[in-house]
Amino acid sequence: MLTDMFSSKNHSTKGTRSFKKNVLRIPTSIKLLRKKYRSPSNLERGIPEEMKVEPATNNCEVLKECDRDPSLRNRGAKTKTPHTWSNRLGNQTANPARILHPETMEDLIQIIQQAKAENKKVRCACNGQTWSSSSVVHGEGYLAIMNKMNKIYDPVHLEGNVWTVEIETGVMVKSLDDLLRNHDPPLALTSNVVLDNIRFGGILSLGCHGAATHSRTLPDLAHSVKIVDANGNLNVFSKDVDPVEFSAATLNLGLLGIIYSYTLRVEPMYKLTDTVHFFGDFLSSPERDGPKLKAIVENNDQTEVFYFPFNKRGPHASNDRLWVKSWQRTNLPLTETPKQTKFQKRIQRATMAVGTKLVGTIASNPRHTQVISNVMFLMVPTHANRVLYAPDAIHHMDGVDKVKSLSVEMAFKADENFENVVKAWSFVINEMYEHAGRGEFPLNIAIEMRFTKSSQMTMSYAYDDDLDAIYCMIEVISVAGTKGFEEFSAKMARYWMDEFQARPHWAKMWEHIPGIVPYLRQETGGARTRLDEFERIREKYDPERMFMNRTFAGLLGH
Repeated sequence: MLTDMFSSKNHSTKGTRSFKKNVLRIPTSIKLLRKKYRSPSNLERGIPEEMKVEPATNNCEVLKECDRDPSLRNRGAKTKTPHTWSNRLGNQTANPARILHPETMEDLIQIIQQAKAENKKVRCACNGQTWSSSSVVHGEGYLAIMNKMNKIYDPVHLEGNVWTVEIETGVMVKSLDDLLRNHDPPLALTSNVVLDNIRFGGILSLGCHGAATHSRTLPDLAHSVKIVDANGNLNVFSKDVDPVEFSAATLNLGLLGIIYSYTLRVEPMYKLTDTVHFFGDFLSSPERDGPKLKAIVENNDQTEVFYFPFNKRGPHASNDRLWVKSWQRTNLPLTETPKQTKFQKRIQRATMAVGTKLVGTIASNPRHTQVISNVMFLMVPTHANRVLYAPDAIHHMDGVDKVKSLSVEMAFKADENFENVVKAWSFVINEMYEHAGRGEFPLNIAIEMRFTKSSQMTMSYAYDDDLDAIYCMIEVISVAGTKGFEEFSAKMARYWMDEFQARPHWAKMWEHIPGIVPYLRQETGGARTRLDEFERIREKYDPERMFMNRTFAGLLGH
C-alpha cells in the first residue's frame, strides 16, 4: 500500500505548497551527488574488465551441453498453498486447482500428464508483470510458475557476428545481460525491453518489444523454440525446418504447450550514445511535425517519446514539454566507469522511490494531479551524450516498475510521413485536456511511443507483410485505481483502431475495449487468415484445448 502523502492535515493550499517545496529539494540533492561522481579520474579502456559485473542473484547457472542430465536434478513439480494467485498489479487474480513450480523439463512433462489424467487445463506465469488475463486459470486448471526454470546455456557461435544462446523461460533479463557481457567475446541482444527484472517467458510468448527502430520485436530475435505439447512430447520449432509453424510457436500466447526454452540470436557487445530533447508545441500539427518525427526515428538506432501530463504551468498543452530520448550506435569510448553507471542507477532508484510515493497519491487525490505532475517532471533525467554499453543504455528507467500502474498499448503502421502518428498522439492530448477542464484526470502518468520494424510472427500485433514497415507502439499509463481510466483508455483504443487499424499489445490491458474480439477477427489486412492459420497449428499440438483459457478462446473462435 502506497503511503498517502496528502493526509488530511495537508489538504490546505499552504500544506500543498510546503509539500511541493520539500519534494523539490530531492532532485537538487541528487544533482549534487551526480556532480560529485560525474567525471572519472581515469576511465577504463577496452571491453573485458570494465564490462565485468556481478551476476543477478536468481541462482541462474550456465550449463554446458554435456551437463544436461535431468536424472541429476530434482524431478518433483513442487506445489505451493494456498492455491490463490494474483499478478503484480493485483488487477488479475486466479484460484487454480494447483499452483506448481517446475524446475526441469521432466517436471513440465509430469504436469501435463497429470493435467491430462485429471482433465485439467494448464496456464503459465512468471513474475506476473502482465496486465491482461493471459495467465488466469481457475479451478478447471493448473498454474505453472516458471521462475525456477532459469538456466542459461553456453552461447554458440554460428558465423561472423551471429551467435545464439538458449534460455529457459524463467530467465530474468538482467541474468542474460550479465552472462552475455561476461562472455568471451562479450555479447548483447540487438533490442530489449526497458525493465531488466522481468522474465523472458512472458516477454517472448506475448510479443513484447524494445525501441530499436531498425530491428523488430523480441520474438523476431528467436532462432528456435522448444515446447512440451499436450501429449508430453518435446517439439523443436525453427525457421529452417518449418517457417509457418515456427512463426506461430514463437509468439504462441501459451496456447501450444508449456514453453521449455527459447534460443535467441545475439551479437557482439555494442555501445550506444544517448540524446535527450525537450520539445514544446511538438506533435500538434501532422503536416509540420510528422516528417520531423520521422527523421528523428529513422536517423537513430532507438527512439522513445514521453509526455508527462500537465508538466508545465498553464491551461494548455502548448505550455507542456515532450521528452524525446534517442540512441545511436557508436565506437566512442565510454563516458562512465561501471561504478559510476551503477551509482547513477542507484540515484535513479532513489528518485523513483520518491516519485512512486508521490504518484501513488494521485488516484485518491485527483485534484492534485496537475501539481504532482509538475513536480514529477522536475525529476526527469536530463543527462545526455553518455556513451554506455547497450544493456546499460536500454534499461534506463530503473525502478519504474515500482509504480503500480494501468496501461493500454496498441500498435499501428506509421504512414509515409508519420502524419497518422501525430494524429494518434494529438487525439490523446486533446481528450486529456478536455477532461481536465471538467476536473477529471483519467490520464495521470504518461503517454509513450516507441518504434520498431514490422514483425514476422503470425500473432504479433505488429505483423505486416511489408518487411520495411515501421510500427508505432503508443501507450497511455495511469496510476492503479485512477477513476475513469478504463473508459478513457478504451476511447483512445477505439479511435486508434477505427482510424489506423491498431492492434493491442497482448501483455497490456485490452479485454475491456468494446468490440475488441470481433474487430480482431475481421477480415481486414488478412487478420482472419492469420488467426485461422494459428488455430490450425494450435489444434495440432493441443487438440483437447488443455492450454486454452477464456482470454484467447473467443479470439480463436471457441
